[in-house]
Amino acid sequence: MILEALFNRMDFTSWLLFGFILLLLVNVVKNWRPHNFPPGPWALPFVGNVFTGVDFKTMEKLSLKYGPVFSLRRGSTRMVFISGYKMVKEALVNQLDCFVDRPIVPLFHVVFKGIGIALSNGYLWKKQRKFAYTHLRYFGEGQKSLENYIEVESNFLCEAFKDEQGRPFNPHYTITNAVGNIISSVTFGHRFEYSDPTFRKILELDNEAVLLSGSAQTQLYDAFPDLMKYLPGPHQTVHSNYREILAFLRQEIEKHQEEWNPDDPRDFIDVYLAEMEKKKEDPQAGFNIETLLVCTLDLIEAGTESAATTLRWAILYMLHYQEIQKKVQEEIDRVIGQSRQPTIADRPDLPYTDAVIHEVQRMANIVPLGFPKMASKDTTLGGYFIPKGTPITTMLSSVLFDKNEWATPDVFNPEHFLDSEGKFLRRDAFLPFSAGKRVCLGEHLARMELFLFFATLLQRFTLSPVPGELPSLDGQMGFTHSPQVFRLLAELGNWAPERIIAQMNWHMFYTRDALLDATLVWAWDWPSEFNPPQVFSSLADTYGDLFSVRFGSDTQVFVSGYKMVKEALLTQAGNFVDRPQSAIAHRVYFGHSNGLFMSNNETWKKQRRFALSTLRNFGLGTNTLEQCICEEIRYLQEEIEKEKGGPFSPAGLFNNAVSNIICQLVMGKRFAYSDHQFHVLLKCLNEILRLQGSTWGLLYESFPGIMKLLPGPHNQLFQHYNALQHFLSKEVERHKKDLDPSNPQDYIDTFLIEMEKHKESDLGFSETNLALCSMDLFIAGTETTSTSMMWALVYLIKHPDVQEKVHAEIDRVIGRIRQPSMADRTNMPYTDAVIHEVQRIGNIVPLNGLRMAAKDTTLGGYFIPKGTSLMPMLTSVLFDKNEWETPDTFNPEHFLDANGKFVRREAFLPFSAGKRVCLGEGLAKMEMFLFMVGLLQKFSFSVPDGVELSTEGITGSTRVPHPYKAYAKAR
Repeated sequence: MILEALFNRMDFTSWLLFGFILLLLVNVVKNWRPHNFPPGPWALPFVGNVFTGVDFKTMEKLSLKYGPVFSLRRGSTRMVFISGYKMVKEALVNQLDCFVDRPIVPLFHVVFKGIGIALSNGYLWKKQRKFAYTHLRYFGEGQKSLENYIEVESNFLCEAFKDEQGRPFNPHYTITNAVGNIISSVTFGHRFEYSDPTFRKILELDNEAVLLSGSAQTQLYDAFPDLMKYLPGPHQTVHSNYREILAFLRQEIEKHQEEWNPDDPRDFIDVYLAEMEKKKEDPQAGFNIETLLVCTLDLIEAGTESAATTLRWAILYMLHYQEIQKKVQEEIDRVIGQSRQPTIADRPDLPYTDAVIHEVQRMANIVPLGFPKMASKDTTLGGYFIPKGTPITTMLSSVLFDKNEWATPDVFNPEHFLDSEGKFLRRDAFLPFSAGKRVCLGEHLARMELFLFFATLLQRFTLSPVPGELPSLDGQMGFTHSPQVFRLLAELGNWAPERIIAQMNWHMFYTRDALLDATLVWAWDWPSEFNPPQVFSSLADTYGDLFSVRFGSDTQVFVSGYKMVKEALLTQAGNFVDRPQSAIAHRVYFGHSNGLFMSNNETWKKQRRFALSTLRNFGLGTNTLEQCICEEIRYLQEEIEKEKGGPFSPAGLFNNAVSNIICQLVMGKRFAYSDHQFHVLLKCLNEILRLQGSTWGLLYESFPGIMKLLPGPHNQLFQHYNALQHFLSKEVERHKKDLDPSNPQDYIDTFLIEMEKHKESDLGFSETNLALCSMDLFIAGTETTSTSMMWALVYLIKHPDVQEKVHAEIDRVIGRIRQPSMADRTNMPYTDAVIHEVQRIGNIVPLNGLRMAAKDTTLGGYFIPKGTSLMPMLTSVLFDKNEWETPDTFNPEHFLDANGKFVRREAFLPFSAGKRVCLGEGLAKMEMFLFMVGLLQKFSFSVPDGVELSTEGITGSTRVPHPYKAYAKAR
């Protein structure tokens, strides 16, 4: 009755007060601290500790008061904070399975929706993280290709710094763009120019979102999301920014969907699209477009923000500590110098630089509170009970500044990472990327980026503050700890980043004549007796192992010396496998998709593979072909014997003999030495190689539009090509008439059969291309070996003592009765050494075939843009003073060890190297040995008294001896 009377007398205010007290009691009971839960400051009813600062410095003060494990309450959610190296290690390493999950963070859940990589859990997270990790490695992470991406981007970054011309500038977005381009290359398959307004806006939106995400106002959203989503504030800006970023990423994904080729994945998005098809029956794995969108956002953010922010901190610390910057530059100069770009392989030799980078990461402390985790089950930590589902924040700042782990934690001191001998020292308490199963996915990428970007910048520039503007080392807190906006001066050092261009300028002018309408007259800067290899070798002496020459509008990069040629053709084989556009080839091959020598991509791969396979089927590398060569040796010996010891010119005979081998493989027949038509074809072949490498050939390549209208020897070049094509087309017609599909006799037969299988393909299996491929085989299978044999006679005649030693070895191993075989070669080291030395000093293809950069890359510290023509100078390898004891002297000892055994030399590259190595290398080696031994078994070669053979040679596409006559005396 008393209560009833009391309720009847209560007014509205009283009821309101009563309701508040009741809610307060319910809230206190609901949020009562669990037994043995980590301690923390007293929390206000309803709101908890939302008014407690969220920055890492406030958290450090609380850890000093409450211990390494303490708690706070945001709204109704209790959060545990873990401080100090030992306790963080206990949570992330020793109990890694207990704290592997992510809690729902309302601010980010609106965007990330619990999918993707960073904020997902369970089966979906495991599948997505494993897939991303695997395919980031596939597209370059931890491999040479990723290092190449960073080296190329370092050059772009340095060019951007150089463009400031020593003026004060803000490096923020230039650095962010450079770092972002690395993960963009892996994820999207392309980079973005620093001037690209769309990508610049995306970077600005993301930077703003990251800054606002760590503010006190946005933390209110996490405490009261149901209320705050209807109110204005910075959380609305965060969500708006992410929506714009996602729209940009969705456009990239849609482009990939339109162009997608499942057989040729170009990047992460492509392989993800393929995985979506495979995982249709496993929806729990999350492979769909929405998850791809969030995964891409995760990768772009993780692969950009951390490394870019750290790199800006690194520059800021170098502005403050000029003496440390000087020490880094001295170490770089001592180890790397100024002639090449830093590589990851240099890092062990740059301990001080590595220590400075690690100390920057420690002091920068860019993710001071880490990213929240969640207890995946009931557990204990530091003696306190942590219920399942409790959000956990590991304070990485407390680890990086732990007074028990670092000698001077609050001072920038690279000595933290150096031992007493100055060697780099790893530290267990160095955890800027967190630890355990949720360690940053891009940790390895970030380490590579920081080292290469930082080392390259300090190699080329001295960084200094703007006078009167020494920027503050107090950062600004958002989700990350980043430097405040600052400007700097970048003074270019001794590095010469300009690509050296030795310009061969073609001067053209028109003249009028009363008798002629208009005549084009030309002149050029080089000598009248133009020898390209000599000119380019002299340029290499002046400009170094990498230099470039401009022909008309086309710039070609020349690569000189064994180490640099090896780097281009072997180490970076995939980067320089293509052939560039050629005006001559375009006219001869009816475009650039035909033939074996000048084609590219799938057509080239398919045709080369088919040619190798077919030639092997018809004897290449077998006893069948060996017998064929030995039979041709007998014909050649008979022709020489007809000279009866008189002087004769060996050029025509050698050409005919060698050509007959490739003719039998390609056409299934040989030609008599008296065949007039075949002599004409061989003459055409010689003229093609002479004219193509002459001044006229270079003029046509440089100015095809003009030269094709003018008279001159270059027109004969195409007449000779036409003659060869006509001859081979007739052979194709003959083969078509006699073709037995069940019994192919040669390359042409097999090609005709293959044509039927590829009627609908675009891989070059056509009659036109059959004639062109046959022409390539005919040219390659004739000229190189016959020219090498001509040089062999020159050097054997000039060195009769060497010829005598070869004779003696042949007599001892084979005798003069039976024919030689390839099995004899291992027992004839001196003869083998002589043949190899002839090929080295004969130097018959001094400039090799042009290559082309298949993508933007770096070589020798220089930037080589995609599509740039590259000329590896084989002559510089075969005469490299660092590789050969007496490079300018004929010396078979180059290929013999102290015991007289044959020794292979890595710098012996007369057939080029890499994926475009001469198709007929195996055939040429077999021919050289058998033909030379067969000739020297029967004859001694000499010249008339008083005649001195020249070793200078005549250079076109190949280098051939001056015409000569020799005596062949029967032995």
